[in-house]
Amino acid sequence: MTAMPPSSKVPPIMGGPAHGAHDGARARLQGDSFTYVCSGLESRACRHAVTLLHTLDAFTSVDVETEHGTTRGQLVLVAPLVPRVLRAGNVPFVMVDLEPSHPQYRRLRNTDPSAGVLCLDHLNLNVLRDIGSQFLHQKLTGRALDKAVRDAVNQLAQAFPQPPELDERVRWMMSAIDQEPSRSLSGLAEELSLSIEHASRLFSSQVGVCLRTYSLSNKIRYAARYMGRGHSLTEVAQMAGFVDSAHFAKVWTRCYGRPPSAYFPAKKTRMDEANLPGWIQPPLE
Repeated sequence: MTAMPPSSKVPPIMGGPAHGAHDGARARLQGDSFTYVCSGLESRACRHAVTLLHTLDAFTSVDVETEHGTTRGQLVLVAPLVPRVLRAGNVPFVMVDLEPSHPQYRRLRNTDPSAGVLCLDHLNLNVLRDIGSQFLHQKLTGRALDKAVRDAVNQLAQAFPQPPELDERVRWMMSAIDQEPSRSLSGLAEELSLSIEHASRLFSSQVGVCLRTYSLSNKIRYAARYMGRGHSLTEVAQMAGFVDSAHFAKVWTRCYGRPPSAYFPAKKTRMDEANLPGWIQPPLE
């Protein structure tokens, strides 16, 4: 880790050609995770997901800046809800976002709360690098990519302690929101004979994100199904269960550092849609 003086806020992104999603970036929705590979990126974000970053060669590193300093590495883990700036200008890398519903999310989210970013180079795991390189060049796609990513994440997770089992009520709330992201959170609490405050505290204490954040993460996941399909942002917001396009744009920008318009045109991000599970496929036009 390369130290920098702590500051009250994450440093701004300076001007340059490497901002936002590069043309030719590739992405794959995997239900409880999202794999993205590109030739370089500089962005500000604060995601609900656990984020894994791995450079595609052994001679470059990425910098992740937070208010606590700068972490430099080839394999970097970023905890959920940590505001940061990713500086990987012309550095090709693969990013895997693990949603709160991912089996390894709670295991990997328990990083040092004073930092929120870990360099994992000492683990000497190159499997994500290999996966990213093959995905970028379309040599690994579809279900084979899904399995490779899941196996790699499971291997990485072995370096972290196993969390305790989830409360059955928390499992039920997660399942209900997964099935219907726009579902009323107060209604969920009522069905469990809990106040919304009690339900939220219970959920947050076990999952690591609050009930509302989990609901928003599912709406973002559903919105991503429509990337590159030519829909207006208003249409996407409505189909994903957001109140309006402004709310959708605000949440998306906070999560991914750039507005939805930087990702949704097909020329910006090419989606790998080979053999997707049925629920990920958007409804027929």
